[in-house]
Order: sequence, then C-alpha cells, then structure tokens
Amino acid sequence: MDMVHVHNRQLSISDKGEGMPVIFLHPPGLGKEVFHYQDHLTEHYRVIRYDMCGHGDSEGIDEPVTIKLLSEELLAVLDALDIDKAVICGYSAGGSVAQEFALTYPERTAGLILSGGFPRVVNPFLKAEFLLGMKILKHSPHLLGKILTTSHGIKQEDRDRLWKTVSRTNTQNWYDFYDASYTYSCYHLLPSIQPPTLVIYGQNAKHIKVHVKDYETLVHNSRIAIVRHAFHEVPIREWHVFNQIVDTFIQNGVNKTTK
Repeated sequence: MDMVHVHNRQLSISDKGEGMPVIFLHPPGLGKEVFHYQDHLTEHYRVIRYDMCGHGDSEGIDEPVTIKLLSEELLAVLDALDIDKAVICGYSAGGSVAQEFALTYPERTAGLILSGGFPRVVNPFLKAEFLLGMKILKHSPHLLGKILTTSHGIKQEDRDRLWKTVSRTNTQNWYDFYDASYTYSCYHLLPSIQPPTLVIYGQNAKHIKVHVKDYETLVHNSRIAIVRHAFHEVPIREWHVFNQIVDTFIQNGVNKTTK
C-alpha cells in the first residue's frame, strides 16, 4: 500500500504513469477506488488518486472536515509529490473540493474537470438526495455503503473493491464531508475560475444536469460534455467514454493553454 504523509497523517494513494499530472477527487464514502478505471489514462498521464482524510486506509481526523480543509489537504499532496501544476478532477461532491482548490490556488491548477459537478445544492431533488444520505449514514453506515457500492459497481469485483474502502471509512469524517458539500457554495465565484474547465454529465442525471447553464454562462473558459444514456456514475460505469473525454480535453483544452 502506498502512502503519502501530509498534515501529520498518512493518506493512502495511487500514483502511476508519467506526463501531465491528473488528480482525481472522490465523493463522500467511496474513496479512490471509484477511479480504478482511470488508471487506463496512465498511458499518457500521471494519474493520482487518493483516499481523503478518514476514507479507506487514510488516517482520519478529530476536527470537523470542511471543503477548505480538503482543499488544503490536496495542496499538501501536490507539495509532497513535488507537483507544480495538475489537472484537478472532482466527481460529484468531490467537485466541491476541486472548485475550491481551483479558486484558491489557480496557479497550481492546470485544468478543472467536474464529473456531475454543481456549484451549490439548491435543486430540491439533489437536496433530498444529500439529506437522505446523511440520515442513512447516521443510522446505518453499512446500509449506505452497500447502496453506494451497488449503484456504482457493475461487476462484483467493482463492488468488492469499493466496499473495501467504504467499510474502512471513518463515519464522522464521512458525515462531515457530506454536510460540508451540502452547505458549500461557489456559485457567485464561478466567473473567477481561471483554468480551462470541463464539466461532464450523464444525460439521465437530470437533477444535477440542471447546472449546465451555470457553468456555460458563468465560467469563461468552460466546456460541457453530455454522456448519452448515462446516469450520474459516469467515471466508473461509462469509463471508456469518460476517459476519452478527459483525454481530449487535456490535449486540446489544457496542453495548448499551458504551452
């Protein structure tokens, strides 16, 4: 198991490949294994995925987990790996951390990718999804873990891989991450996002796809990709298409900008 030492704690990390660094940020509970299939991108990029504090095999903390804290954790990971700039990709609520990082540290962000991204939780269906998740987590982390692994994993090996992370996650850190994402908003700061930005949605994730207009109209250098017939779990369930979209964006939207 590979570990990186940041902020006086150990984080479980996967760091493979060479080239432009691409760092993947998971949503609450799931951990780095939700990006298992993004390792196929190592043919062209340095792919980094890690369990945020308290998730999987990463050490937890006693203080409340906030989006700012997770953004600072990401900065510490970059520093520990001697990475000056990286493409930051956040999936679902992991996108809150990605957006906070891009806004706070634009000089360290080569590009921003949001899969199922949202700048704030205002849609009633998304609100209900968050509140239900937090309620289940309070009463039965095991049940919520099974729901998440079943909804994401197509094959049993995927579900088993995800469950290893979920079953080891610190429940309080998990809940705090949920709550922090629920209350986080960068909506009014979207025009301040400087790096080239890609937002990916599943066509059928209608309660999240409503944010297309936010990114189209408020983020200056943004691109939108809609994956046909897909729901929210694009990075794992539609990984072939997802990886192709990410590769095209980096080649045409990031590399040409940084040269």
